[in-house]
Amino acid sequence: MGAMPFQSHIFDNADAALGAARSMLAAYSAAGEEPTLLAPTPTAALRVRRALSEDPSAFGSRVETPASWIADRWELFGDGRCLVNEAERELLVSRALVETADAAARPGSTPGVIDLASKLAREALPRIAAVDGTEAKRLGLGAAERALVAALRSYAGLLEERGLAEASQAAWELSALLPARPLVLLGFDELPLHLEALASALAERASVVRLDDGCRDPFPDARRAPELSALAGRLYKAGAEPVEPTGAVRFLVPAGRYAAPALVLDELVAAVARERAAARRERRDPLPAAVCARDPRGLFDDLADALLARGVSAAVAATRPFSQTAFGRAFSALAALATGEGRLVERASDFALSAFSGMPADAAGRLDAAWRGDRAVDAARLVRDLSDASPVAADALAALSRKDAEGALRALEGRVRSAEGLDAAFRAEALAAAARARRFVAACGTAGADLPSVLPLLERASCPASARTAPQGGAAGPDAMFLPLSDAAELPACSASALFVCDLTSQAYPVRAEEDAGALLLERLGLARPRDPLAASRRRFFRALCAARSEVVCERELNTQDAGEAYPAVMLEELLDCYRGASAGPGEDADQATGLPARLVPFARTAGEDALHENLALVSADALAPGAGEEWELSRAGEVVRAERVALPRRAVAGAHGAGCDAQRVVLSPSALEAYLECPCKWLASRRLRLSEPDAGFGPAEMGSFSHGVLKSFYERFREAGGRKVSRENVGAARALLGETFDRHLALQPGLDRSRSPLVPLTAVERAEVRELKRTLSSYLDRECDLLPGFAPAHLEFEFGGFEAFPYGGCLLRGSVDRIDVNDRGQAVVIDYKGSLSRDHALAASSPAAQAAGAVLPHRVQALVYAQVARRVLGLDVVGALYVSYGRKGGVSGAFDRAVLGPADLPGIDGEKCGAPGPACEAVGAASFSELVDAVEEGVACAVGSLARGVVDPDPRGGDPCGFCPVPACERRRDA
Repeated sequence: MGAMPFQSHIFDNADAALGAARSMLAAYSAAGEEPTLLAPTPTAALRVRRALSEDPSAFGSRVETPASWIADRWELFGDGRCLVNEAERELLVSRALVETADAAARPGSTPGVIDLASKLAREALPRIAAVDGTEAKRLGLGAAERALVAALRSYAGLLEERGLAEASQAAWELSALLPARPLVLLGFDELPLHLEALASALAERASVVRLDDGCRDPFPDARRAPELSALAGRLYKAGAEPVEPTGAVRFLVPAGRYAAPALVLDELVAAVARERAAARRERRDPLPAAVCARDPRGLFDDLADALLARGVSAAVAATRPFSQTAFGRAFSALAALATGEGRLVERASDFALSAFSGMPADAAGRLDAAWRGDRAVDAARLVRDLSDASPVAADALAALSRKDAEGALRALEGRVRSAEGLDAAFRAEALAAAARARRFVAACGTAGADLPSVLPLLERASCPASARTAPQGGAAGPDAMFLPLSDAAELPACSASALFVCDLTSQAYPVRAEEDAGALLLERLGLARPRDPLAASRRRFFRALCAARSEVVCERELNTQDAGEAYPAVMLEELLDCYRGASAGPGEDADQATGLPARLVPFARTAGEDALHENLALVSADALAPGAGEEWELSRAGEVVRAERVALPRRAVAGAHGAGCDAQRVVLSPSALEAYLECPCKWLASRRLRLSEPDAGFGPAEMGSFSHGVLKSFYERFREAGGRKVSRENVGAARALLGETFDRHLALQPGLDRSRSPLVPLTAVERAEVRELKRTLSSYLDRECDLLPGFAPAHLEFEFGGFEAFPYGGCLLRGSVDRIDVNDRGQAVVIDYKGSLSRDHALAASSPAAQAAGAVLPHRVQALVYAQVARRVLGLDVVGALYVSYGRKGGVSGAFDRAVLGPADLPGIDGEKCGAPGPACEAVGAASFSELVDAVEEGVACAVGSLARGVVDPDPRGGDPCGFCPVPACERRRDA
């Protein structure tokens, strides 16, 4: 664009520009004019009003932001249309993008496209909407650009239909309607397009002056520390003398993000103490410290409690997306339940456990467990359960079912206002989010939008997320303010005792030009102006530095979260350049540990991430001093403290397990014994602490439980039909019976209790897996024909240890044996079904077990334990303890008596690795199968003794003991 027709003046700093504005307003007022001053933000406007309130000569001057001024002038001089608000704009822009006629080049309505189109509409809707097909062709617009122009033209039509107008439309029309009165533009780094057009038009008829802050030199202030004045005066100037460090500028250099909060905490507490001492000496109120961070609310949440414990009050002024507020999560959860879409169980649990449900925590926890344990739960049940347990949910869900979003918001807001014990900041944030949602719902009515379809737009809307802590009897103002760097740049000069600038990395503060589709479109329309992101970054940092009176603290992490090198932000590099000589390069005379110039190292603090507890718990140096608190010896990672801290399995209750029950013995299952022998630490985590997810699943556990049930029921019905063993003669009928049994069991699964691991397929993929399982079990019957000729299933899911105590290896054992086959001579083979087999299932896969006093034991002992059960309880002569796979690959493994069974009885088994007697059996210290069963019990007895003493140190055994282990940080962990 050409030169603007209004005057423009650039000053060294914001205070000088404000002084010039005061003089100019006073001159206008003295001449009988009614001037208006526009400031870029509400904060800047408030600052100007305060300055003018002390100057009677500026009486009668108006101070506004562009938005408030255009809205006021439009209401007075406009054509009766209302200005569109932010929510209405987003909804109507989204609709226009969807309804664009050219579907092939439709730009879509993603959040990024909506933001882009909304920005263009705010800035230059009249100019863009005036582009027709002929001009689009002349300008050389591409297909996507033409589609965007068409969408904005459609948006203009939607506004007109509803009696609405954009701010840019109002500005274009006001240029010919406003009376000729002076206008002062103060502190605009970049004028919005519509304001520039309006100011240019007014300049033809009235005085329009632009006063800018050039950020060249700080406003002289004797209260500012000399080093800070020298730094601000030296910043961005080439060839000037280096600044002499005195300690007013300090540096925090943590190794990574986990070490940063503790460093900032200690330095901030010390800075507050210094300011309090200075205020007492100077007999004034202490000034707050300004703490800037990329995520000020996150840093506040990390430090606020620790600061309060040290007597330092803090406040944060920030925003959060609606979806990240507690109120937003609660409303979105109910909205999802009302529509029946999304991850409904998670949403229902989130609401039940929130402060908005009004439910006791234990009741909410029971509902959560019931829902998550039932894969068949549906939206209707979730709505019913929540409505029965929570009156707030009942009212809100009933309102949503009537499409009365306002009623649902009233129900939730009523809970916020009436609930006792809510934190004041939590209540304020929730009410602010409720107000934001109410405005959005009203905008939906204006735009004709259905709330469920546009809920993502509400979820990303910004909501105030301010909070504050204050010690008992604390001062009125906070000791520390957490805020974005852009907000710190708007603070008055010397208004903060200290300025902390955190996260000074190039990732947190990138400097890059914006070249999006909107900028390219404006360039083609002749409306583009050069934007300099580096200049904008410099202005922001300069102004923030000028806000500090006594000290500045810069924090920069050396490494990223993935242990890569973190590069310093440009603003930090330029600050460090102020301490270097004119001939020194950025890498010269740099300290290797911190990257700082050597002369600044005395004013830097470093911290590693190795002291994880101290860093995350924000433990102060005093708390870590010898004798300051309780001490105990810490175990190494993965090691678990012994018996006094270990919750052992339940012990027998007198009378519960029949006569002769030893109440001091622990009650275990064969699978638990095997898990302990595999790794005591894994047993503790998975069996005692139960660290697995509480949700009902669809995987190997459910497939296995279902398959066991189907095979048991099949053999029962097979015997009832007169069958004894599946053979080549009856395998066809057996398959038909198995198919019927499979279908019957599958139909019963949704009604089973969570403890029985029901198999409930919900998706097409899962249903396909179930069909494949049916084919797999049917194919298994072919292998069954050749397995153990002369034997037949005699006991199915044989239970033991429930009603009659079964002592085994120093514990009381309870469980069930999948199947026991018996021949005419009373010889038996124990069968344990498996979905698949590994090398560990063979008897030869054995090794010493430290938890069993070094005894050599097989890696899989369940079947051998079951063999002892069959011998003692049923009086059978057990000649085999087998693992039989019903999976696609099939297979037989385990241990068997070679004197009775051979390859013809066990097709595919490895006799050398599984037979007894033999080398595999001798490795365990047994000469026969019978001795093998007893030897395993003796070894298990040693393991039970270790378990009873609380020995749960990690000691993995077997081929893949660490697979599926919920202790990823164990130092004994190994890959398969």
